Amino acid sequence: MNQSPDQSTTPDDDHWEIYVTYVDDNPAVILVDIGVVESVPITSLPNLVWLWIHLKTTDEDGFPSEEEDFRLNEIEDLVTEGMGDLALRYVGRITTDGRREFYFYTDDPEQFRQSATAAMSSVSEYEFEIDVADDPEWSHYQNVLYPSPEDFQQIQNQQVISQLQQAGDSLTEPRPVDHYANFRTAEDRDAFIAAAAAEGYESVSRPDRTDDEGEFPFSVGLLRVDPVDPETIDRITFELFDLARQHTGEYEGWGSKVVKS
Repeated sequence: MNQSPDQSTTPDDDHWEIYVTYVDDNPAVILVDIGVVESVPITSLPNLVWLWIHLKTTDEDGFPSEEEDFRLNEIEDLVTEGMGDLALRYVGRITTDGRREFYFYTDDPEQFRQSATAAMSSVSEYEFEIDVADDPEWSHYQNVLYPSPEDFQQIQNQQVISQLQQAGDSLTEPRPVDHYANFRTAEDRDAFIAAAAAEGYESVSRPDRTDDEGEFPFSVGLLRVDPVDPETIDRITFELFDLARQHTGEYEGWGSKVVKS
């Protein structure tokens, strides 16, 4: 990855995404700035600093209520806006196991501690922790916060679902769903098609892009009738993601026409 000598607290390259995963075997929701990844590690900000806020009430998965989530968002704004001119990059937060954890990189961890403590002084209803660690390689960002390929698939799923919902789709109505995958060789593709057929998928297209320099020039389009609610489509795409990887390929994504109930 490239290195950058400096980043401001209001970067032009920020790009935030949210996804659900597990951290230390606990359900977690991660909001992360993936826009900074091309600049990681930022050598001028070698210290990981964090603020953990302990939730007042949680559901069975350790997540806050809608009302408390709104309050936590207010506190997030309070903390980030209270950093003044401190050289800092806010990179993400994790909600898990009864906590909301905010993560930053800085060159002055003591000033962060002072600024965060001052910001939290007006939030008397919450217990909190502030700590710091040397992380010049930005390992926490890359290994904990940044999405895995499977996590990126979930993010892509939600983007498609959002588009369908905006068009009035019911999501729960079964309909033909198109899936796409790419492979290194035609043999790998054929093996994938055979495995997918055993799960009820029909191969509807097999385009080859052997005239370009792509790593996966042998493609396939699959079709199966399914609903596209988040739980169902995540399960289906994760299965196809793994199946494509087993045959040295990559799952590209899915699409559906709008179906209104």
